[in-house]
Amino acid sequence: MNKTNRYSLLAAGLFAAMPQLAAAHSGTHDVTAVAHLSYSEAYSEKLKKGQEVGTELLVLDGHFEFNEHVGMGDITPETTWSAVVQGQTLATGKLGDATKKKFGAKGGMAVINVPGGGTLRFTWNAKAIMLKLKWKGEPALARLYKDQTTSINLPQFPVDIAIGSLHGYFNVPVTGQAKAKTKKGVVLSKIALKGTANSAGLDALDRDGDSYTADVDCNDFAPTIHPGAAEATLDGVDSNCDGRDSGVAEVVETFKNPGTYSSPVINFKISSPPGPGTPVYGPPRDFSGYNKSFALAIGKTSYYDPTTGIKWNDDTITPVSDGQDIWRGWTHTGKWSFFNGNAGDKITLNVQRDAQEATLRGAHPGFILFWRPEGGPLFWAGTQDLDEGQTALPADSDSVVGHVIVQHADWTIQGLPAKADHTAPAGVDAELYPMKTDSYTMYYVDSGYDADKYEASKKLIMHPTAFKGMALNDGTAGAFSKSITLPKTGYYMLYVANVLEVDDWGIGADGKLTTTGEVWEVPAKGCWVNITISKP
Repeated sequence: MNKTNRYSLLAAGLFAAMPQLAAAHSGTHDVTAVAHLSYSEAYSEKLKKGQEVGTELLVLDGHFEFNEHVGMGDITPETTWSAVVQGQTLATGKLGDATKKKFGAKGGMAVINVPGGGTLRFTWNAKAIMLKLKWKGEPALARLYKDQTTSINLPQFPVDIAIGSLHGYFNVPVTGQAKAKTKKGVVLSKIALKGTANSAGLDALDRDGDSYTADVDCNDFAPTIHPGAAEATLDGVDSNCDGRDSGVAEVVETFKNPGTYSSPVINFKISSPPGPGTPVYGPPRDFSGYNKSFALAIGKTSYYDPTTGIKWNDDTITPVSDGQDIWRGWTHTGKWSFFNGNAGDKITLNVQRDAQEATLRGAHPGFILFWRPEGGPLFWAGTQDLDEGQTALPADSDSVVGHVIVQHADWTIQGLPAKADHTAPAGVDAELYPMKTDSYTMYYVDSGYDADKYEASKKLIMHPTAFKGMALNDGTAGAFSKSITLPKTGYYMLYVANVLEVDDWGIGADGKLTTTGEVWEVPAKGCWVNITISKP
């Protein structure tokens, strides 16, 4: 393996295991410590059995004084810490993660084995907290001088340390020497670096020049990341420093008690009765593997905007108003399905009315696509309606709690019965995509609806600003096609439903939808739509 690839793999392993700077320094930090830090780094390479092997030792030795804001009493097992070198998180965790620890009235200590290689020792008394980190992972600063022979004099090397609310921002002047020699045709490096600094403070500390100082900038090494920045949904980066990786709002609902929250049972191994000529490939409504087709019955009024009606909003929800992007629609009359996809996959979603209903008027299918970081179906007893005579849901059911779903937002359901194995699969950053044992979040990916009308005078039962920018026009009413690039690897939930075409509509005083002059020539209960998800 060549040198470049080897170090790329080391870095990938390190940063996959560690939350990035956004996670370590999220939020506003108002306590800047009087602090001192010494830094040293030694890196050497040798040939071992013909292979180039690098050995790293980085040592950070710090001293943080307590002040009027933070004292020894604030140091607990729940106190978080992080070490960030040149904008990359070396390590982060809690003091309670220590293999050896003591939290006493006069002081304490915590010794932590750091993932990636190394140890971190904290000690504290009434006046200060001290740390010593010995790191054996990927070279921090030394990697910049590999294969060189040169003297090193770097005026500012950024090292940021956080211990609870205490934060030290250091611009360490580093000096040292790099030497390179060739052995058996391979260039080997030996590098020694050191430096000391006091905390740089926050008055003018804006390392990336984006006008946001390090106390509020969750990544002060990237000018495109700061409070108020544009957020790219599900790209693995918290660009606007709000602690979330999402460019849409979040709606949080609370499940109260079993029986008070009604939702349709969803069993992905039992499909709705198939439509005419429906092929059956594998478990119905499981699109994993792509290029499968199904016919599903969707209801007469699957989509509409009930935001002006009192009864459609659970009391944990703040009803949205005109001009906002969050809208809600019935789950009972639409259909759910799922598939497992990989980040970067481009899929094409094709939805059209069944051939026997294609010429009939009034139905316009739509969809919402969510990603769930849990990576597979979930089941909580007591969170769903049960069929007559059914006493428990089958284990392969999937939980979609609530009468109505949000149509343009992340959707978090909390207060569910605890589920011990509700954890993130490998590779999912639990800081950006938190998974609690009593809740789950469906992350919005995309949505759209067939906006082609049969009659210009008719209205779709959609609020005028619902699904902003999601109207799909191809000249054919009752069908649409949409290509989507999947942002994450994992488990996707697809909701397909219907928009009804009428002369007019509104919300009555009782909170119910009212319509006039319905144009509806398909069967009264709904219509069949054919769905295919293909992957080029």
